[in-house]
Amino acid sequence: TGSYPRLILQFELRRNVLYFILETYVPSTLLVMLSWISFWITLDSVPARTCIGVTTVLSMTTLMIGSQSSLSKTNCFIKAIDVYLGICFSFIFGALVEYAVAHYSSSQKSAAKVPEEVRTEVP
Repeated sequence: TGSYPRLILQFELRRNVLYFILETYVPSTLLVMLSWISFWITLDSVPARTCIGVTTVLSMTTLMIGSQSSLSKTNCFIKAIDVYLGICFSFIFGALVEYAVAHYSSSQKSAAKVPEEVRTEVP
């Protein structure tokens, strides 16, 4: 029925995925791996395991805060990166708590063995 002129506008949005991989995913994965290295350190080496645990927890906290500041502000939505970093943080914190429980358990076992040895040596 006629010619109708129109204006067509197309947007093509691209995300730089390499930035997020290098700035967030690789460091968080390496931090989780570093926290698991503490499982190979002997249970008696308290300063080494505590230092690795606390350092990885603080580094992961810094990484989480940095990733939130670099993304857009959405107050009520949880992003996939927040879930991923939360899971990484729970693995790292779990490794630190595991050492605390293992150290406490071993100290309780050694304390229970000492009175038995003393009892056998007294008579």
